[in-house]
Amino acid sequence: MKDMILGLCFMVAGIVTIYVARQYPTMPSLQFGPSLFPSLIGGGFFLGGLVLAATQFPTLRQRASEGRVAWRIDYQALLIALLPCALIVFYILASDYLGTAICLTAMMFVLMLVRKTPWLLALGVSVAASLVIYFVFSRYLLIPLPEGLLSVGG
Repeated sequence: MKDMILGLCFMVAGIVTIYVARQYPTMPSLQFGPSLFPSLIGGGFFLGGLVLAATQFPTLRQRASEGRVAWRIDYQALLIALLPCALIVFYILASDYLGTAICLTAMMFVLMLVRKTPWLLALGVSVAASLVIYFVFSRYLLIPLPEGLLSVGG
């Protein structure tokens, strides 16, 4: 049942993403504009959600034929499955103030603790991975990332 709900949520998220992306301005000199990548992501969300939801129909049909269509939902598993989405919202809201490196560290640390990784290992891997990601994107790929609390002279 959890997969059915998550599939429907991803389908709705995909539709909303595509709808919002269609309102981005077009670039007259290009065949594509800033809406292309979000539209592809939204399409992927929709298709992935459709596949996830569709895989549950045989199970629901079997339960209905047996007369046991109980809508039991494992809320803890559902919340754990939605945690990455909540952490993305956290990053969007907090990255300007905290900075990318701190937000990524916190996000990875929380995800690893939820998956029952020992806290010391989770902390070490989270710090190392977030620093590697931050420096690759900001120094090598030259993508400006929010520095937040770690900004020099700020």
